[in-house]
Amino acid sequence: MNIRVTWRIAAFPLALAGLSVVPAMGCDKVSELQNDVCCRDFTPGADLATVKWGLEGEAELNYGAFMQSVSDFTGAAGAIVADVTSACQAIALDLGADVATITATKPNERAEQWCELAVDALGDATADLSITFQPPSCTVDASVQANCEARCSANVECQLTPAEIVARCDPGQLSGRCEGKCTGSCEGSANLAVHCEGTCQGTCEGTCDGECSATTAGGDCRGECQGTCTGECRGSCSFAAEADVQCNADCSGSCDVQFKAPKCRAELKPPSAECQGSAECSGSCEASASAKASCKEPAVNIEGGAEVEAAIATLKANLPRLLVVAHARGELLLASAEAVVQAGGNLEGAATGSVKAGACLIPATNAITQAVENIQASLTGSASVMAKLEIAPPSP
Repeated sequence: MNIRVTWRIAAFPLALAGLSVVPAMGCDKVSELQNDVCCRDFTPGADLATVKWGLEGEAELNYGAFMQSVSDFTGAAGAIVADVTSACQAIALDLGADVATITATKPNERAEQWCELAVDALGDATADLSITFQPPSCTVDASVQANCEARCSANVECQLTPAEIVARCDPGQLSGRCEGKCTGSCEGSANLAVHCEGTCQGTCEGTCDGECSATTAGGDCRGECQGTCTGECRGSCSFAAEADVQCNADCSGSCDVQFKAPKCRAELKPPSAECQGSAECSGSCEASASAKASCKEPAVNIEGGAEVEAAIATLKANLPRLLVVAHARGELLLASAEAVVQAGGNLEGAATGSVKAGACLIPATNAITQAVENIQASLTGSASVMAKLEIAPPSP
C-alpha cells in the first residue's frame, strides 16, 4: 500500500476520537431503557431513510444523512473485505494450501492472512506469467446521491430524472444504454462480451488485425489484440471511427440518440438552488453515493507455460476481484471514509438534542473504526498479491 494511502488511513482514528465524545452520555444515562433507545435502528448497509432520530428541522436532516452515509460506508467496507478474503482464499486453496492454516476470526485479520497465504502458494509460478488487464472502473450511483439531496432540501419535487443526470454529469463521465450510434467505447467486462470493431482492452474473441497473444486452432483470436479487434471483446471496446456497430452494453462517450438509464462515473454537479440543503447534508450524500458505487470486474488475460496452468486458472477466476479493490474500489471507499468522518465532525454536538441520536453514535463510531480496519486490510492484502504478480499500483 502506498505512503499516501497509509497516511490517510492513519489519520482516521484521530478524527474518530472527537466523534466518540458525544455518545458517551447516551446509554449510561438511560441504561434501564437500553433495549429501546440504544439504537436498534443502525445497521451497516441498511436503508435508514425512514428512521426518525428525535431531532428537529435541519438537525434531523443533517443527522439522518450522516447516519445513512455511515451505514452505506461501513456496509461497503464489509463487502470489500469479504471479496478480498474470498479471492485470496480461493487462490491459496486452488494451489494446495491447507484451509486449517488460517485461524483468525476478525474480517480484517482473515483478509491479510489469506492473502499472505495466497502469495506463498503462488511461489515461483509468477515468474513465468504474462498478465494484461482492462483497467477496472466504478460508476457512482447518481440516484443515491440525488435522492439523498432531495431529503436534505425537504422538497418533494426534487427527484432525480434521466435528464437531470445528464445535466449534472460532466460529459466525459457519462455512460448509459445507447440505441443509436455510440461514439467512444462500449463497456464490457470479464463476464460480459460486447460487440467490437476497434481497440479491445481485454480479451478479443474474433479476428485481430494485428498481433494476438493467443489464438484458437482455427486461427481466431482469444487473447490480447494489438490492433483492431472484430468480433467480441471481454473488456472495453473503443470503436473505430468508421465502425457501424451497436453497443450491447453501456456506451461511454456520446450517443446520437438520448441515453437510456444514464449513469455518471463521477460525483454529480450541485443541484439547483431550490433543491440544495446544507453543505453538511450534501457532503453526506456524496459519501453515500461513493460508498454505493458499482464496479465492473476487469477482463484479465494471463499467459504462461503448461507447468503453471493451475496458477493461470485460479488467477483468471479471482484476480479481477483484487484488481477492482486495488485499482478502483479502494480509493473510492477512502474518499467516502474521509467525507463520513468530516460530516461527523460537522455535527457540532447536534446529536445531544436527542437521547436516541446520541446513543446511535456509539455503534456508528464502532462500525466506522472496524470499517477503516477492513479497508486497510483489503488494500494491504490485494496489494501484496499485486506485488507478487509485479502489477504496478495505480497512478496517484
